[in-house]
Amino acid sequence: MTITRIRIVALLPAVLSLVAILVVSQAPLWAAKPLSASQARLKVTGARHNRPDAYKGIGDFIGWPGGIDRLPNGDLLVTHSSGYWHSSFAMPRQIEPELAKRWRAEGWPLDFAAPTGGRTMGCRSTDGGRTWSKPFTILDHRLDDGAHAVMTLPGGRIVCLVGVQASWYGYTHAPTAFAKDIDGLNTKQFVIHSDDNGKTWSKPRGLKSPGDFYERGHGGRPVLLSDGSILWATYYQVRGRKFLSGAIRRSTDNGLTWPVISRIVRKDNAIDEPAIAELKDGRLVLVTRPDGAIFHSADKGRTWKDSGSRVISGGGKFKAPQLAVLADGTLVAFATWRNLRAWISRDGGMTWTKDLPLDIGSYGYPGSYILEKDGSILFPYCASGRAPNAVYLLRFRVNAARDGVELLPVVR
Repeated sequence: MTITRIRIVALLPAVLSLVAILVVSQAPLWAAKPLSASQARLKVTGARHNRPDAYKGIGDFIGWPGGIDRLPNGDLLVTHSSGYWHSSFAMPRQIEPELAKRWRAEGWPLDFAAPTGGRTMGCRSTDGGRTWSKPFTILDHRLDDGAHAVMTLPGGRIVCLVGVQASWYGYTHAPTAFAKDIDGLNTKQFVIHSDDNGKTWSKPRGLKSPGDFYERGHGGRPVLLSDGSILWATYYQVRGRKFLSGAIRRSTDNGLTWPVISRIVRKDNAIDEPAIAELKDGRLVLVTRPDGAIFHSADKGRTWKDSGSRVISGGGKFKAPQLAVLADGTLVAFATWRNLRAWISRDGGMTWTKDLPLDIGSYGYPGSYILEKDGSILFPYCASGRAPNAVYLLRFRVNAARDGVELLPVVR
């Protein structure tokens, strides 16, 4: 026997032992070394990547993801907005002069030629997220519009919630020239749906606002209850009231109509960009910007009580939160707090871990998510808060000890 063969034979027991360990533990190859955010995230679209086809009004703000969901045919759909800035006001537009001066100093192109403002767009993947289609238009309202949450219902209908922004800002009432646009509101919510895997979409149906100034949403994922109804949290402003308030909308007709079933008002702070989830004991939990306040409901969202708990303990605004409940009841919050971070609760939101970084190099503002059967969470978010922007995807899971998170490859 040659020396080389002797060495190979001598190494065989060690190699077989290593293989046995991997098989028994079923440890994935990526588990050996944690992924960084730059390694784990995947860019879906942006000003410099998979850019939408040109249209009058498009600039470099390709962002504000509404959410992601898996369609009945297995495709993945990411909804997002495209335009020229944070809000892409349609033409003609009227911004209060002092506010316009400040925004221009910050770089906002208020003279940008955009006949219908920004658009609600989507990207589709047919291979589990590895590759993505060119962004396509889901809705182009005559005013600026952008996607909020997207959700596939049990019967196969896809519901997309959309916000429409009027072409005026900085006034307490709509200027005369804009008084008839979207009921004189500054922002109004609409719903559209698709029954053919997102190929075609219904005409937008306007939702009556609970506030006389505006109602807004963000990518907070709607909640499907055991009785088949769907709850969605929004926020609104009443003229003359200092703080924003929250509203819970409920649909019992497969996403067609969404009457308000409750309002949440705080005298000392806002209910802003709320998100809700259903706990294992049947209660609902709500979290809100700016302080991460936790509310609970024991009657399916009709009344709410401030728990006194807060997700964050330091300063800074807690923005665009999402809530997910894992199979064992663990509650996960993720949001922009300085950048993209997560928190974990084992007691329904009463106590929380410290903040856990997800992507400290990006702005965040996560859209609605997919909670996979393996417990991982897949969601879209923004690279930046201004142009040029892009939409990323990230997948993470909570560790076995329920005190940390692990980033995973988007494509499994």
